[in-house]
This record gives sequence, structure tokens and C-alpha cells, in this order.
Amino acid sequence: MKDSYFQEQYSIAQTSKDAFLVKTLVASFSALLTAVLAAVGLSPLVNGIAGLALSVIVFIFCAREMADGLVSIFGFHPSNDSFSSVAIIAAAFHSFTLFFSPQNVVLRIFTPVIFASVAISMFMKYLFICEIISNLNLIKNNKTYVVTTENVDLRKRLIDRICVVNPVVNFPNVVETTYSGDPSEEKIRLFVPIVCGAVFFISVIIGIFSGFGAFAASLAALFAAASSFTSEMAFVLPYIAEQKRLRKMGSVLLGYHSVDAMRDVETLVVSDKDLFPGRYTKMERFRFRDKERMADAVEFTAALLLCADTPFAKTFAASTGCNISRLPEVDDWQYMKNYGILGHIYGDEVLVGNRNMLLSYEILPLAQETEASLTSTNRSILYTAINGVLVSYTVFSYAPDPEMKHAAETVGEDFSIIAMTNDCTITEAAVQKLYGLHNTKILIPDATERDIISEASKTTEEAEALPDMISTRNAIGILSSVRKAKKLAAAVNISVFVKTASIVFGLVLTAAAFFINPLLPGSLWLFIFNLIWTLPVLFITFVKK
Repeated sequence: MKDSYFQEQYSIAQTSKDAFLVKTLVASFSALLTAVLAAVGLSPLVNGIAGLALSVIVFIFCAREMADGLVSIFGFHPSNDSFSSVAIIAAAFHSFTLFFSPQNVVLRIFTPVIFASVAISMFMKYLFICEIISNLNLIKNNKTYVVTTENVDLRKRLIDRICVVNPVVNFPNVVETTYSGDPSEEKIRLFVPIVCGAVFFISVIIGIFSGFGAFAASLAALFAAASSFTSEMAFVLPYIAEQKRLRKMGSVLLGYHSVDAMRDVETLVVSDKDLFPGRYTKMERFRFRDKERMADAVEFTAALLLCADTPFAKTFAASTGCNISRLPEVDDWQYMKNYGILGHIYGDEVLVGNRNMLLSYEILPLAQETEASLTSTNRSILYTAINGVLVSYTVFSYAPDPEMKHAAETVGEDFSIIAMTNDCTITEAAVQKLYGLHNTKILIPDATERDIISEASKTTEEAEALPDMISTRNAIGILSSVRKAKKLAAAVNISVFVKTASIVFGLVLTAAAFFINPLLPGSLWLFIFNLIWTLPVLFITFVKK
């Protein structure tokens, strides 16, 4: 990855970080100042001037978010800033009406709680961009892989979606991708316009019964309730808390795009070397059966195993002293599931496979009793035959990767792992036995299924689809990351529901209070109400992991 690309990404992220910090400070200062002015009991005129001036200042400093939020309402694609933008306008309007209020009137202002909502919203954005910067640091300093989810048609396996891990080729725009697709925004397309219409209608009714001052006050109060603290928190807090945990595993979520893509994935495609890394393979025995072709037996076996890229290939080459760079070329090799590898070297037909392969070519393997004794204690055997003659056999063993075993066991029930392999000794039964899995199923695809999976991966690569996750680790880290992403999706759904419920309850209670007594609601009441509704989001984020 080029340094210039990361420099551009860092520049964008750092600029946004600094801007959100300034916006947070301006909105916080405005909330504090208006709260103090209201508390000391100054005249409505002074509070009105301060509220109007600070509303304009906050709107200008947060102009991008406020303008986008306001315009997006009319396009039925509102953002989390939509309620804040109309709330600031309502606050400015209410502050203006205070110019004409009697000097001895009991004062009710709502600018402090509205500014506080804006400040919290900007602070959430600040924390979010900090996470993006941390993610960029992780990506820059490590070798990375992209994780994509793809639709497949593996009907007999009851699988229609898989997750695949590949090395990074074309890196995406991390900042832009992470910012898009907030579920809080996706689920309020109609909610926001309806609420805005309801707020205006209720305020008009209140104004008819209680006067123009009550209309302006209720408009500001109801929009203050709508722009609740939980608006931006609903997704950001659960996301950044989980992202911190995932970053320790070497995984990066690209905003809600990642969460939404990973939530329904129940199948991960891995390579056989993810299950059995080279350090967990061991040569147990190598014996010749044809002394005239001893050198060929070693080199041809190593060449075919390396072509097939089996987990045992490099261990075999190292144990037999093969110089990998000097091994002969293999022509038109092919892997036959449950049998082995067939290829041609110097015109000779070479077979490296199991007992079934030799019998299918009418080649006599070792006696069954002898083979059974050699393959006890989870050992495997591979025969090598040249031009129909058995020349050698190899006994070796695979051991499970403890980290992979733990990750596979904790990912959840009914999760499947598809292991792509060219090793006939790696079967579903063998892997299930070696790993001792209870919840997770290991699947070895046949030739047709391999073609389907390869075609799906190729189509995604050609389409230059956005990655659903970025990782510095292979399948081990991805398994744990998938589990956490799935849990995050459930947490976000609950959090977004809490946000919506808080707005509805806030509007109902605030409207009821105005109908009972227009002087009853105040900023403190709304502030406490908003704080109460943030508690479930905080609980979901920091307690219920």
C-alpha cells in the first residue's frame, strides 16, 4: 500500500477530528452559557438575545451537519443531525419571541438542552473519527487481508452466503466507507418527517389554547425532546466499544457496512493451512518401495505436494532435504477429492494419494493391517506411485491449532467452516475428530462446490466490491471477529430501538405537560429525561458485552 494513499486518508481524518473538536467546544460553551444566564434570573430580553446569537453561532460552526440534516428531511433521507438542525431553528425562533415577552414573565427556555444535544452529537462524531484514525494506524503498520461476504448456491449444504478472506489488492476509502450507512439514519426515513409534522401540529394546538408564546416555547421544547442525546450514541457508542476489542484481534470494521454484512454470515471459507499451519505438521516416517527410483520418489512427491500447496508440503521438503528451487516442473496436475493428486513429471505419470487412489489404478498398497498400525494415533499415510509402480509411502500427522480451535468453538452454534484443500487426508471426519468440535461444522467442498465458491470470489474481485472487514490476521482472527460483529449487530438494533422510543416518549410527555401547564416543562426536565434514556445505551455498550 502506498504511503501517499495513507497520507491522504490521515489528512482527511485529522482535519475532521479537529473540526469536530471545535464544534463540540462551541456547542458545549453555548449550552453552559445559556444555562447560567437562565439560572441567574436575567430578563427575557437578555436571554432572548443570548439564545438567538448563540443559535446562529452554533448553526454556523456546525453548518455542514446542520445544513445536510435540514435538507435531507425534505429528501426523505434524514440524518442524525436532522432533529438537531430544526431544534436550533426552533430555539432561535423561541429566543426571538422572548424579545417581546413581559419583563416579569416566568421564564422557560430550552436552548441549553438543545445545545447540549448538539455538543454530544459532535462529540460522538469526534470519538468516531478517532476510531477511524486508530484503524488506519493498524492497517498502515501491518500486513492486511480483506474479508468479503458473497452469495453462493450450495443447496445441499443449506448455505447461501459465505465469508472469504483474501490479501488486500485495492484498498478502499476507509474514512468514507466507515461514515456511510448509520442504522440510526436508515431506520428514520419516514420517522423524522412524520415527527417534524407532528411537532408543528401539536405546537399549533398548544398555541391556539395558550397563546403565541406557548406555541414558540412548545415548538422549541418538543424539538429539544426529539434531538435526544441517544441520537448519535445509538450506533456510535456500541460501535467504538466493540471496535476497540476487535482491534486487539487485528480486525477493522468499516462502520455499519461491516456490521450489516457480517450479521447473517454463518459460513467462513478458510484454507487447509489455516486449520493446520506448517508448525503443526510432522513427518513420522518415509519409506521407499522401489530402490531404483529413490531420488524420483522424494522429488516427485515433494513437487506434487508443493503444487497442490498442502499444509504438509514444506515439512516434507524440509524433512527429506529437498531443494525447492530445483524440484522438477509438474504438468497438468489435478486434485481428486478423497483420492489424491495426479500429475506428469518428465513424461512420467505420478500419483500421490491414499489407499483408494492406488486401488482405483490397480496398484497394490500396503496390507490393511500394516497401514492401520502405521496410521494409529491420528496419523495419515500417502503413497507415491510412478507409472503404476508404488515407489514410496509417507506417514505424517497434523495437530490442531489451539487458537483456531478456541475461535471455532466460541463463534457460535450452527456455524460452518468450509476448508479449501488439495489434501486427501484432510476430510470432514478427520478434522472434526482432530479439533474435537461440538458446535462448529467443518465442511470439505467437492469439485462442483469449489467451482461455485471460486466463481463467487472472482466475481466479487472483478466488481471491486467494498470489503466487509479488514484484518491483520487470517481465519483465526476472523472467526472471533465474525462472532463479535454479529453480537454488535444485535446490540445496535436494541440501541436504535431505545433511541426511537425515547423520542416518542419524550414528545408525548412534553406535549402532555404543555397541555396541563405551559410553564411546567423546562430545560432541566428535558435534560434529565434525556439522561435517563441514555442509560440503556450505556448499559448495552459497557455492561452487556
